[in-house]
Amino acid sequence: MKRIGIIVAISISLLVISSMIPTFIDQVIPTTQENIIYTESETQIERVYGVDKSQEVFNYISTNSFTNYVKKLTENGSRWIQAPDLASNQNTAARIWIANELTSVSNGRIEVEIIGNYKSVVGRLPGYLPIKTPVFLVGGHYDSVAASPGANDDGTGIATMLEIARVMSRYEWPLDIYFGAWNAEEIGLYGSKEVSQQFVQRDIDILVHYNVDMLLVPDPFNQTVLMVYQAAPYHIGHYWADLPSMMSKNYGQDIIKPVISTDFSAWQRSDHYSFIENGYGSSLFAHESGGEYDIWYHSAGDTWNNPAYDYDIATQAVKAIGASIAFTMSRAYGKVVQNYKTFNLLPGHKKDFHMVITGPTIINVTSRWYAGGSTFALYGTSGNLIDSFVSDDAHPWESEIIFQIPVSKEGLYLLRVFNHRGTTTGYELSWEYDTDIDNNDIPDSQEFWIDDEYFMIDSDSDTISDAEEMIIGTSWESADTDSDLLPDNYEIDNQLDPLDPSDALHDLDGDSLTNLQEYQFGSSPLLVDTDSDGLPDAWEYQYGLNPLVDDSLEDPDNDSLTNIEEYRRGSNPNVADISLVSVSISSSLNIGVVVILILGTLFWYRRR
Repeated sequence: MKRIGIIVAISISLLVISSMIPTFIDQVIPTTQENIIYTESETQIERVYGVDKSQEVFNYISTNSFTNYVKKLTENGSRWIQAPDLASNQNTAARIWIANELTSVSNGRIEVEIIGNYKSVVGRLPGYLPIKTPVFLVGGHYDSVAASPGANDDGTGIATMLEIARVMSRYEWPLDIYFGAWNAEEIGLYGSKEVSQQFVQRDIDILVHYNVDMLLVPDPFNQTVLMVYQAAPYHIGHYWADLPSMMSKNYGQDIIKPVISTDFSAWQRSDHYSFIENGYGSSLFAHESGGEYDIWYHSAGDTWNNPAYDYDIATQAVKAIGASIAFTMSRAYGKVVQNYKTFNLLPGHKKDFHMVITGPTIINVTSRWYAGGSTFALYGTSGNLIDSFVSDDAHPWESEIIFQIPVSKEGLYLLRVFNHRGTTTGYELSWEYDTDIDNNDIPDSQEFWIDDEYFMIDSDSDTISDAEEMIIGTSWESADTDSDLLPDNYEIDNQLDPLDPSDALHDLDGDSLTNLQEYQFGSSPLLVDTDSDGLPDAWEYQYGLNPLVDDSLEDPDNDSLTNIEEYRRGSNPNVADISLVSVSISSSLNIGVVVILILGTLFWYRRR
């Protein structure tokens, strides 16, 4: 009997093992895909369209950097020049250093050339629009009188130009920005005369030119920087002085003072005037307000470390100029000027916001505020109250329309928010208006820097207009700019880069399918499960299912397991699961084997 028990136990063990065999055989071994190795594209410089970078640029411009440029330019002494072939070694060294610095601060993006017999340095930061457009120009002169190292006159102009070049090179702008370092200003504006004539010959249209010459001595009783503009219609000069004034009021210390040229005795004595004489009316002169207190002018005392010099005030002016250029290039087709701010006000405190109005428009102001009452007021160009809105209650849930006021007079307007209640109040404030900076009676929201027709043309039939292609940077002559087999419109719609050929082999959603495979299969490169049926796209492709249709409850192999059940089990949805079909047969066979073994054992035992 003991032997019989052993035999029975062995037989039962064989039965259990044999019943498990079909399951092991039918399990699907997951397929693997080799990791795709690709090289990351270089970090893209931000391309600016329809985004206001003025405050960002204002903040990036640095007093330390500005001061250091003045120091480097001037610490070797006078940079005098008397004639094209008679100049100090320092003058030559300064020219070489400025050219190299423009290249360096832009990582080679600024194209530098030397123009004229007097060898002025001109750099161009190319805009991304591939057709002729107006340009910006910022400059100062790099020569000095023989008796002076010329820190203020005009190391500040060169430092302004270099600092703005450094910051603006962080971005791709729609328009070209030119940077000028004029020579021979002190002996007759000769360098800027040569360059302005070259600009005319090259048919370069200057939108605005900021000439910077001496910034370091403010009026001790009114610490400002003068922004002198030509006596001309508002849009030619005055607007371009009001704009940096707005930037300084909104972001800085309110130090820009617009001044008409007829009220400024030195109007014809700096390089902007060369451009004025050659037809560039929007050439402005940024100059210190404390000229009568500047006893170091054209003297050995004009050194970078003169303790009387105010680098903070000077840098505020540089910030305002850079921010003005950035603000102007925030324009987008079909979009008005829009502003949004969040802030808190203590009881009895106010916050002011300024805007430059160029002609007929509607100023729309909306706000919501928390925990207290508020007073809103809109003031005109002469400080006159246009309208006010007073509420003693909080308005936290939805934005309230504060003003919808038509205005037409050109100039600076003031929007003021005042907390007249006894509790600290939080605000969300929005205001918008349209501009017409060229005074052509077409609102800037209805025109871009290129002809409107480009927004209607689609030369490569990829559903993206030629204008949009220019803005994005794709080719309007090819539906696949980077030749990665992904159409430009597909890449844009799916957050890919139509200028980066390597992203075809990337896997944006991490589902083991490349972006190119997703495009070829029709699935989304942003979703692991395009049809949201619980079956990953890659698994459906592997087994020939449709990742665009919910087929999770289908059973193509008729084994009583749905696709979702097969996925969860790790089995093949196209091959019937033998373990379920044959379990009864195999179980019967195994039981029969055991019975035969037992009977055979008994028969053998009895014969003994």
